[in-house]
Amino acid sequence: MAYHFIAIASDYKGGRRIGWHYASNESIKKEVIQDFLNQSEDYLGPIQFGIHKLSTDSVSWESVISKDSFFEDVFIIEDLATFLDILGSDQSLRALDIAKFLLSLAPMTHLKLQKLLYFAYATYLVDFKKRLFPEQIVSFKYGPVVEEVYCQYKNYGKEEIDEDKAEVFRLAEVSLPTTVLKILLSEDRDHVLESLIKTFKIYGIKSAGELVEISHVAGGPWERCYDSGMNRIIPDDIIKKYHQVELDYVENDR
Repeated sequence: MAYHFIAIASDYKGGRRIGWHYASNESIKKEVIQDFLNQSEDYLGPIQFGIHKLSTDSVSWESVISKDSFFEDVFIIEDLATFLDILGSDQSLRALDIAKFLLSLAPMTHLKLQKLLYFAYATYLVDFKKRLFPEQIVSFKYGPVVEEVYCQYKNYGKEEIDEDKAEVFRLAEVSLPTTVLKILLSEDRDHVLESLIKTFKIYGIKSAGELVEISHVAGGPWERCYDSGMNRIIPDDIIKKYHQVELDYVENDR
């Protein structure tokens, strides 16, 4: 016999429910539950959870869904720190969220990541007339860069970035990295995913060097803003107006 404790933020982001799951083959330990309640209050302040307790024949999340379909659409996270961090954070997407999503699709160098991040931003901006994330795009020597992501991964140098895939969330029988969760829970998730998939189809198969070449195309946004050593911001209006030059370059290179 397995015992389960599930805490659900039942009105999270307009009904997209997120939950923390604790299971044991023995009785539920009161100290674990008390620690959950203490950490939740310390980190989030007063917050209402839907609390559920049940027993199944396994500690797996799949056994919970098999017993009660009520839990099928709950985004379950078993790491408490990650659960609290997602609930407590600003749910608007940041550049690092997009970068981690791209890394979940395929390992890549920091240089390639920066270029894909820029092209994802440009694609979303042109297609949907709004910013994918609030961080600025800056013109570095080797193309457009998001400085916050640069600081996060610069120590990798030319090596491929190996993101930690240990933390996962569960939805029904599917397990995915928690890097995907904020995108799935974002209000504009359909457009965001559309842009990221479109970006990866066009640019994902290309090498870092090829992506640098595309971003440096004459008349493109980077070329119009770059000033050696200045790291100037590439404004959104320049990206919207001249991103087509980059797309034309890709099309002519096929």
